[in-house]
Amino acid sequence: MNNPSVNFCLVQADIEPDNKSVNFENYTRLLSSISQQPDIIVFPEMFSCGFSQQITTMSEVTWGESYLFLQKIAQQYHCEVIGSVPVLENEKIFNRLYWVDGKQMKASYDKHHLFFGCEKEFFSEGQGKSIVEINHWNILPLTCYDIRFPKWCRNAFNAKEDTLDYDCLLVIANFPTSRAFVFESLLRARAIENQAYVVAVNRIGEDGYNNIHKGESQIIDPFGKVIAQLPKNEEGILEYTLEKLYLNKLRMFFPVYQDWD
Repeated sequence: MNNPSVNFCLVQADIEPDNKSVNFENYTRLLSSISQQPDIIVFPEMFSCGFSQQITTMSEVTWGESYLFLQKIAQQYHCEVIGSVPVLENEKIFNRLYWVDGKQMKASYDKHHLFFGCEKEFFSEGQGKSIVEINHWNILPLTCYDIRFPKWCRNAFNAKEDTLDYDCLLVIANFPTSRAFVFESLLRARAIENQAYVVAVNRIGEDGYNNIHKGESQIIDPFGKVIAQLPKNEEGILEYTLEKLYLNKLRMFFPVYQDWD
């Protein structure tokens, strides 16, 4: 394929703390307005229950109801689906990003950088990360606070193969309004320094700790330009197609990656 593409559907929603059934119903309603066939539907971090002091109660086994909801959506829309949930495993709770299709879990990622305070109180940090392939695109999924750490997000150039590790950095988040400027600044920086697209999905509304979020889920090109964005403080979906040809041309004619340390 000369110009493989990926059709994203980003879901920006208010997350009712500790109320999975209400949140599932809301996501189902929002997705009913999809106008094109998605390749990937992306929900925010902690999409089913949000952050609250009830994390222990809300945590699930590996194949819990939140995972089953993601799989149901994948089957309904014939695509792949992403979102994170609190998962209890070996007496530890992980903020686990699931990447599922209609048949199986394609990949998972346990959030590595835990925000100081409430998150570190309840969660254990993950140790590895995975690059996922779809439609000849390599995508690195990470979670919220991870984007503050350039080394963890770092792309890599394989000179022997003349390839880069990933083409798109995918970030799911609960980034609060008080640090909204920081959120966009970090996303732009990660796009520029890694010569890759950045796709970010953030929630709106108030969580269980009274933190306010305004969303502004967005897609950023490798030059750090915001090319698509949802309005602040509004629920909705963003459908956008990324094409590989532009990225390949940019890397060919502006090969900064060859001089990376």
